[in-house]
Amino acid sequence: MATMAVVSVINILILLAIFLVIPILIGVYVYRDSKLRNMNAALWTIIAVITPMLIGFIIYLLVRSSHSDLKCPSCAFSVTEQFVVCPNCGAKLKDTCPNCGIPVEPSWSVCPKCTVALPEQKNDFSPPVRKKDTALGKILLVIVLIPVLFLILFAILLVPFNFATSFSAMTTSSSLVASDFADNPEVSAWISQCNEDPTKVYALSHKTVHGDSRETNFLIYRPSPSGFRLRQITFADASISTSGFSGSNIDVRFSEEADSDLTAISFHSSRHVNLRVFQNGRRVNVEITEVDFNPTLALHNW
Repeated sequence: MATMAVVSVINILILLAIFLVIPILIGVYVYRDSKLRNMNAALWTIIAVITPMLIGFIIYLLVRSSHSDLKCPSCAFSVTEQFVVCPNCGAKLKDTCPNCGIPVEPSWSVCPKCTVALPEQKNDFSPPVRKKDTALGKILLVIVLIPVLFLILFAILLVPFNFATSFSAMTTSSSLVASDFADNPEVSAWISQCNEDPTKVYALSHKTVHGDSRETNFLIYRPSPSGFRLRQITFADASISTSGFSGSNIDVRFSEEADSDLTAISFHSSRHVNLRVFQNGRRVNVEITEVDFNPTLALHNW
């Protein structure tokens, strides 16, 4: 259940990023860019931020193209491409036709207005400068990536943890001995073999397919040095949850370790699951044996 809480927190943080971080980034960019172009920075910032679906931001990007972001290389005063000299400091920004005085480009050989041949261009002027705009590309990338990231994480983290349709678990409620499983010699023989190493946890596994559903059954046995002896136990002694990015693990956590336990688990989901066992918070080795019968019936039928 703790994993589900982590997933919920992650999704909440992503939603906050979409609804909070993106508007902040857009607001900061629009304010700086509109101020650079001598537009009403405060008004356009409000429009870009509060208008839903990025409509205000799109409108700003369309309108701003008519406002120059060129600066005089000498005094940083705002100028346009048509300015021949800076109106603030008088610095020459463009070359002109010696006959009619219109601005001309360095690559022109004839004046487009008076058709006079232009002399070789002189480097006695400094063209306006434009600050390279890298922030817009980054913001647009964030606007695209954050929703995509949210969808990917939603699919990877949230959906898998909801894939389980149901699972059931039971533990023994009174003392049993191996002879109680005389009707199931496979389980009785398996228990006898498990006693050889009390440091391990053993499990029988059986997997079946029912249409689109997958059923995974586990019979878990924790042997004790004194042999097969089950004490009275309640379900609270073993908590069960799913884990993993794919949701393909089922974690069984035991809080007691005095005597042996025999626990049956039936898990129904869209895929088969793996088993992990924890004893007092520490993961223990599990020796899993695949069988062709449902081992949980040994307890369910008892």
